[in-house]
Amino acid sequence: MILFFQPVFVDKIWGGNKLKELFNYSTTNNCGEVWGISAHKNGESIVINGKYKGDKLSSLYTNHKELFGHYKGGFFPILVKLIDAKKDLSIQVHPNDEQAKKYNSLGKTECWYILNTEKDTDIIIGHNAKTKEELTNYINKNEYSNLLNKFKIKTGDYFYIDSGTIHAICGGTVLLEVQQSSDITFRIYDYDRLDFENNLRELHITESLDCIKIPDNKVKRNHDNKYFNYEIISVSGEESYVATIHGDYIVVLEGKGFINNEPCKAGDFIMVSSKDEYRIKGTIKFQRTWF
Repeated sequence: MILFFQPVFVDKIWGGNKLKELFNYSTTNNCGEVWGISAHKNGESIVINGKYKGDKLSSLYTNHKELFGHYKGGFFPILVKLIDAKKDLSIQVHPNDEQAKKYNSLGKTECWYILNTEKDTDIIIGHNAKTKEELTNYINKNEYSNLLNKFKIKTGDYFYIDSGTIHAICGGTVLLEVQQSSDITFRIYDYDRLDFENNLRELHITESLDCIKIPDNKVKRNHDNKYFNYEIISVSGEESYVATIHGDYIVVLEGKGFINNEPCKAGDFIMVSSKDEYRIKGTIKFQRTWF
């Protein structure tokens, strides 16, 4: 079964209009995130075709386990989104599974595939502190230029971000993010910015210090299949596939064509249910996740 999802558009103070330009979405000029495959309560995908049209992904996961190969996890485990950072995101960190239990959530390990960058765009991954005391001193003194691992990126780069890793997407970046299904972010530093209601955005220093890995100055550019599998596929012509036991989860990144007999285009989010066969026809670049 081929299911297409209506994504959720999320405005952010750091968002822009690149996702509207690149994927022809109907968004505001402050859209920071498009949650495309999500069963998370803070933004759920809705089926827009077939017999389950109008159903939320969480409802399918609860009531139609056969579509997911009777996956035994209590949570639908992944969240696939697109991010447009017109401005810098906060310096932040996410908890691991054990730390996230108190929030009745999964932890948040994620990965990034860079879709578009402006000239000389940076990214922040990891830090230079060797001890918790040194890390705390850097944070208390706002000495982030010495603490953070900051470097240039380009379109096509890939990064794997473990929970506990300090990171920040910098302004001028559009990327695809695949992550555990979690919405827990601890902000360490946020440039003293105000939210949409003109309130100073909250920081979470204590929670962050409890999560941050020490040391952590190595950048991971290879995928780890611990939480989900990941690949980028380009098709020119026609290719056949069989979904994995828990289904295949697809976002079309470039081009257009067909998945079976259904037309698809850049910006579409798609699920293929457990062990179903499917054909991709056209000139298409897509990302496939499975768990």
